Amino acid sequence: MQKTTVPLRERNRLETWALIHDKASLIASEEGLNKATVEAIADAAGISKRTFFNYFASKEDAILGIQAPTLSEETIAAFRADGDQDLFGRTVHLMAAVIRSMFPAESLSERRRQLKAAYPELGKRIFAHMRASEELVEAALLKRHQDGLPEDTWSELPPGQDSAMALLMMAGTVLRFAFSKDPTVTTNEDSPAVYEAIEIFREAIKATL
Repeated sequence: MQKTTVPLRERNRLETWALIHDKASLIASEEGLNKATVEAIADAAGISKRTFFNYFASKEDAILGIQAPTLSEETIAAFRADGDQDLFGRTVHLMAAVIRSMFPAESLSERRRQLKAAYPELGKRIFAHMRASEELVEAALLKRHQDGLPEDTWSELPPGQDSAMALLMMAGTVLRFAFSKDPTVTTNEDSPAVYEAIEIFREAIKATL
């Protein structure tokens, strides 16, 4: 297998991101959330406030180690490809990929879990990013609907935004179920919990129709 080489500039960016996150979460853990100001975080990381905001939109993002969700061309291509998954399964995987984009590999998941438990108000920031994730997925679903061919699965669904919203809500429910079985699904794309949850929900829906 060919090893992926990360360009030096990108590696430096990731290291700086990780440093800021580490210092921010450490201050919040050891000194309290109120002490983790942008100024304190920047000083601890040895950077300017301007540099801080080049990496994080808020101190909460730095503390939690999260970023705004993104939808890559690769993810869109995987969603649009027929593959072995039906539209339902592809939608779940699309949403999972977008949510995972919020949590870089350098994010300290255990520290984030502890901080969320200690400061429930941090959950508001995660919720805001989750809502942004849903909007990205909804836009992708609507675009797929508009571009769909007559033989596509979309032709069997009600037209417009209602179908996109229904798929979006089902995908969110499946992912919450998968998360209850394996909390790493938000960061680990190899977790089998998502595939298992899709099959459980598919069979449950069939059995009740």
